[in-house]
Amino acid sequence: MDSETEKGVLGFEEKHLIAIMMFLSINGECQKIEIYRNVSSNPRIPDKLDRLESMGLITQEPIEGSRATNIVLTAKGRKVANILVDLDALLKTN
Repeated sequence: MDSETEKGVLGFEEKHLIAIMMFLSINGECQKIEIYRNVSSNPRIPDKLDRLESMGLITQEPIEGSRATNIVLTAKGRKVANILVDLDALLKTN
């Protein structure tokens, strides 16, 4: 196991990681620019995506003939993201 995986849920302490996962869960596969537009324009977003990829939660797939990159949840990432969305909904209820 690598150090990112060993952190478990504490790996999500870095800002925007949960928001990125929830965005992908709700909206599905998207281009990196959509993360910038809808989650954060933080210049460290590529580092955050690399972290999620190292945790086995997303893949970053280059689009042939373009500089764009698709961000896709892995099977593990879908499970984690769905739990985060459910947790968010639970916390928002009275």
